[in-house]
Amino acid sequence: MRKKSIGLAVSLSLMAGLWQTGGEAAATAPSPYAFDGKMSQDTLNRYLSRSAQIMDMFWFDTDAGKKQEWLRFVENTGTKLIGRAAMIWTNFQDDETMFYHSGRMADAVHAQDPEVILQAAIFETTAQSVNQIPVPAWVFEEFGLQPETRNFSYEGMLYKDGRYSNYWGAGQSVPDITSLETQMFFFYRAKRFIDLGYEAIHLGQVRLVGEADPFYLNWNRLLNRIRAYGEVHARRHNVLLDAHVNEVYDNANPLWYTAKGQFRYEAPGNTGNYYNGDASRLNRADGAQSADGHYIVYKLANATGFEVISANWAGAGDQPDGFDLYTSPDGRSWTPVGKTIQEIQRTEYTWPNYKTTNASPLPAGTNYVKVSWKTMPNIWTVQLLDVKINATGAALHDTLEQPNPAVKKLAFDFVGYPARMKGVPNFPQETKLEVNYMDSLYQKTIGGLNPQGWVTPHSPYLIELDNYGGSNGSPGIDSPYWPWGYDEIAWFAHQNDDYRRSWLKYAYDWFRTNDSYGHLQMPAYRTLGNAPVNGSNVYNAITASPIYPNTLGDEEAIKVIWSSAAQSGAVEDDLRDLTKIYRLSTNLAKDGSNPGSYGGDGARLTRMSNTSEYVVYKAPNVTDRTRLTGFAVDTWFSSATSVADFKFYVSSDDVNYTLYTPKKITVNGGMTKITYIGSRLPVGTRYVKVEFNSASSSAANPQIGKVTTFYADSGSYSDGKIDDFEGYGGSDPALNAAYEVNPNADPVTVSLDPANKNDGDYGMKYEYNVGVLTYGGVALNLGGADWSGYDALRFWLKPDGSNRNLTIQMITDDGDYWDKVLDLSDPMARMIEIPFSAFARPSWHNGTGPMNLSAVANLTLYAGVGAGSPGAGTLYFDSIEAISY
Repeated sequence: MRKKSIGLAVSLSLMAGLWQTGGEAAATAPSPYAFDGKMSQDTLNRYLSRSAQIMDMFWFDTDAGKKQEWLRFVENTGTKLIGRAAMIWTNFQDDETMFYHSGRMADAVHAQDPEVILQAAIFETTAQSVNQIPVPAWVFEEFGLQPETRNFSYEGMLYKDGRYSNYWGAGQSVPDITSLETQMFFFYRAKRFIDLGYEAIHLGQVRLVGEADPFYLNWNRLLNRIRAYGEVHARRHNVLLDAHVNEVYDNANPLWYTAKGQFRYEAPGNTGNYYNGDASRLNRADGAQSADGHYIVYKLANATGFEVISANWAGAGDQPDGFDLYTSPDGRSWTPVGKTIQEIQRTEYTWPNYKTTNASPLPAGTNYVKVSWKTMPNIWTVQLLDVKINATGAALHDTLEQPNPAVKKLAFDFVGYPARMKGVPNFPQETKLEVNYMDSLYQKTIGGLNPQGWVTPHSPYLIELDNYGGSNGSPGIDSPYWPWGYDEIAWFAHQNDDYRRSWLKYAYDWFRTNDSYGHLQMPAYRTLGNAPVNGSNVYNAITASPIYPNTLGDEEAIKVIWSSAAQSGAVEDDLRDLTKIYRLSTNLAKDGSNPGSYGGDGARLTRMSNTSEYVVYKAPNVTDRTRLTGFAVDTWFSSATSVADFKFYVSSDDVNYTLYTPKKITVNGGMTKITYIGSRLPVGTRYVKVEFNSASSSAANPQIGKVTTFYADSGSYSDGKIDDFEGYGGSDPALNAAYEVNPNADPVTVSLDPANKNDGDYGMKYEYNVGVLTYGGVALNLGGADWSGYDALRFWLKPDGSNRNLTIQMITDDGDYWDKVLDLSDPMARMIEIPFSAFARPSWHNGTGPMNLSAVANLTLYAGVGAGSPGAGTLYFDSIEAISY
């Protein structure tokens, strides 16, 4: 539908990348997806808002027909970021095949649309098959090592304490990011993906790989290496990095070359008695102790000595020797060194302080010094206060103060995270999204300085329908992390076509309403694990074709969701599912019994007990200005009991609700049908709550049937606009609820007309038949509109060419009447402009004083016989507004 605003046409032209100037040929404006180097926040959000996950897309290069189909999908839907397009889980023996086809697929995608970002993935996995992959010389050189001829080492990537060994299966484990071998392997993979044209890399469960990585120090060093390479060698000199984590800042101690083990910075405490006046110190933070399990490595060329100050708890006996010290020329091979320990403070308290120094000069060529915690009576027995490393002509001093920049630097460009759908009780297989449900990410991403160069209060994020097994073995039973017994994508794939597509639209709108930093990554192709659908173990959204005869075919739904939505219209909810309901109370269920008694309605909402349950509907998030303008709610009451009316409330923010009284249309029958109609809702209304009345006779009486909500741009009833007839959703009952016919005059009927109008989709058809009382009309309730800043009334009118007349009447809140009479002899459709100064009080009204336009209660439109003859006629109205000169 078209909105009645020239501004919309301009904005749509800008979005399309076109700008018209002075009648000259259109010039191409920069694409909103264009970037070279760092990208703006808007550009990143645009990419995230057009993201689809096509897992393992590289494999389609092996089949020409499938390859062409996926290229068509990308072009047809307008996908701009393809998630997980290239990846290996643990089958690294297929590495070279994967890289080969990944490059060819990237070339094909970029030949079709060079703006598309392809995302690769480096997961939280390693396997014995990495032992088959040679380490290129450039990997050693990147890490300042002498190149050697060898393959990557599976054992070299593992946690030394054995954690997560064989976690993914025999010979398949979680790697340790504090291992240099893991960092080298991950950088190797990132560089190869970037060289093939991939501009985004997903890094999986960073927390799992980084359990021993203090403050994500090693992770951030690796991320910065990848970024630095991408800034020079990536297609557009940029690479986007994301992971399944939210808490990661790049704020580790800049003096540490590397470190291992979880640490925390302690509060100042009793610094004078315990810590030699030192208010900043480092303590181990987890309960695991093992040889070389917690350490810090400092890098300083040609180091000659060290000084380590510590506070050692003496509650279990003095523990002066809290550390092992090592040196290394290359950061890989370590030699223990002798040390001297001196007590430097002891009070009556039990925290003596010690200074540990090298017993003799460090070996020549020492470039690295490692401070490694010993196993002690408790994890917190030894706290580190101060470290100094000396070298010829240089020194390094670490006071162990927690870095605290004014703006923290975010480690990742955005966050990728599962959806965490919540099963809805009493509605089998249905789910909703909910803030604060389990570990969901909504409204919770951290803020700071984004790697792209701008500061944000919250990180942008992508939500995916995750896979982690298919089914937990209990399909149909809802449980945390397993919506109705499935993982997220398997749950989605097991729904019927209508529900899947409606749910995607619901989720897309939910993000735009609840968290503008979040984006739904559309599912396109993903494994279903042990929960196949129609014999297929993958979810495939592509439209069925001879190449893909057995798909779920959600492609067009994705395309429509991403397309520009109508600026005004109606949303009809037949209650087949809950996707059009924004929120509902927990004590509701669906009733489909005895549809014949309910006018054929086989899907109704009922209560589980006779309580004040409710449902909330909201305006679709077409734009930030979209508001609800009306509603029609069908309800069903037992004809044998008195009616306990539903209650209706309106709100602009879903927090503060105001009681609203709609009109009612009652149809008697086996069950009494009452349709509640709201029209011209208060300006700013975005939410409508429909509440059951606890005064009703039973839980099953009454019930809610079909619900229709009407929406339009908020400009429809603001800035002097009175009515453009776009806010009724094409519903004549909604229009009639707004324009009340005078029951004491000749008959008038109003309806929406798509043919006779000024612009937009609808005008108003006004049919009259005057003669008995010589006049008839309708009144529009304006609720005390303030027109004091306007000079005239303007509207579009198509008269009927009769000699009858039309009276435009204003009634103010103080009961004053003002009229202007127009003759209808000229049938030409035209804009009519009437200065307020041209209105006069009717002869039958005895008002006094000047016109008060600060509170206008009603605008009425009366057809009269005038100089013509009695009879019927038809007028058309549109674009009614108050204007100023």
